[in-house]
Amino acid sequence: LLIQIKEGIKIEETLEPFRFLNNIPTEIKVVKQVSRHNRIWLISFNETKINIDDLIFSIKNDRNILIVQKNHLLKNRTTTPNDPSFSQQWQYVNSGLNGGLADADIDADLAWDFTTGGLTINGDTIVVAIIDDGVDTNHADIKPNLWKNFHEIPGNSVDDDQNGYVDDFKGWNDDNNNDDISGGGFFGGYHGTSVIGIVGAKGDNNIGVAGVNWNVKLMIVVGGGNEAQAVSAYSYVLENRILYNQTNGAKGAFVVSTNASWGQDGGQPAQAPLWCAMYDTLGKYGILNCGATANQNWNIDVKGDLPTACPSDFLIAVTNTKNNDVKETDAGFGIVSIDLGSPGTDTYTTSKGNSYAKFGGTSGATPHVTGTIGLLYSLPCDSFMNIAKIYPDSAALLMKKFILEGVDTLSSLQGLTGTGGRLNMYGSVLAFNEFCSTLDSVSFTNDRQNRLMDFKIFPNPSNGKIRIQYPVISPSAAIMVFNFLGEMVFESTLTENENIIGIDLSQQPNGLYFISLKKEGEILEKGKFVISKN
Repeated sequence: LLIQIKEGIKIEETLEPFRFLNNIPTEIKVVKQVSRHNRIWLISFNETKINIDDLIFSIKNDRNILIVQKNHLLKNRTTTPNDPSFSQQWQYVNSGLNGGLADADIDADLAWDFTTGGLTINGDTIVVAIIDDGVDTNHADIKPNLWKNFHEIPGNSVDDDQNGYVDDFKGWNDDNNNDDISGGGFFGGYHGTSVIGIVGAKGDNNIGVAGVNWNVKLMIVVGGGNEAQAVSAYSYVLENRILYNQTNGAKGAFVVSTNASWGQDGGQPAQAPLWCAMYDTLGKYGILNCGATANQNWNIDVKGDLPTACPSDFLIAVTNTKNNDVKETDAGFGIVSIDLGSPGTDTYTTSKGNSYAKFGGTSGATPHVTGTIGLLYSLPCDSFMNIAKIYPDSAALLMKKFILEGVDTLSSLQGLTGTGGRLNMYGSVLAFNEFCSTLDSVSFTNDRQNRLMDFKIFPNPSNGKIRIQYPVISPSAAIMVFNFLGEMVFESTLTENENIIGIDLSQQPNGLYFISLKKEGEILEKGKFVISKN
């Protein structure tokens, strides 16, 4: 029981009248003081002999006792799916069994408390593209989440949505120039089905396993066998996102991330400029890309790799970690080329033939990152979605920032990856929410003028040359400008009686910028503006 007593009363004296109840010893005693300030005590008694409700009824009539109540049991409010094989997915919740290390996981259950994916706050259907060898289209855990191009009439030999592809209702098979995404052949779809299940197997459907994203739509593209096929497969994804942007969602697909669990060992970016440049083009339209590094114990900074040595800001390169939070021996590393680790070895997922099996390598690690990007887009944040619609490239880079900032830093990855850490879904959710709370504290506008009280930024948008007007303040105040990644790009101390300043940021790239007017560490005014150069 929990008991709150009146001020000035001693707990031992308060309990004395309750040593017996109906002539039965209660064995009542103090366990501990729970709150000194509020005079709350935890009390125990012999619950095998004494009815708890009878004891509460007796105690609450004592004039020295303010409140008596049961000490209710609590439970973690973590969201876990009812999928029967979820317990085998150690990458989500690692109990430390089978040679693992407790909490060597991506805290998926904590992230799912916030969202399990599906739609943006604006109602956009979130799509993740997986370029691989196809998928088991009849797999019970995947079929509900497969993307369909409902703007295309299947089988009429007409490009109905004008995205450049004829009859691409189910997705695209770049090998056969049709929408047969099953992969074909005896081996087609074995690899892809496992990768796809990690990204987005239907969660909480009482079947099999759960994906990172329970409700995301999975765009399947068969391709990537050589460099030409890789660029061609990415182009299908690109055309659908461009169409979505251009039609404000009337056609195309809101693709936010791609997954490539394949590549060329030792490949050199200098010899594959078209492939590497593709990531910049995808990023321009709002797509962040994930690539699996080599399943070799190589320093990719030295050996090279495609795509993970490509220098694009719109590519996340992933290596493989085990259930003890140590990098798999046969997995690439490189503090410049490889961004982070992610669980891969012996991860349990879907398998071809409507079945399930362990899967591994960097192929298993990377889709966890790809799926997390899609998950973050479903978090409610009006301001972020405004950025995603107006400046999709900025939104993609922000997503990369959230992924990399959210990692669990591991001693085993120090000096091996750029972050020195392993993916943590919950950490990325927190990074997103922190940014969103800051963003929402200042209203976003796309008008020619952004007014906050007497604080003006004009023109807005601009070509980089702006003027800031503010109330007259005393000296020692400063104007600071940050890009959307939080990096300071301008700072100036203001002079007395000055109330307008001109700033030339024309050398900065297009995007969203934040201004703070501070004095002695206190933010007096803040605002946002956009650089948009033709």
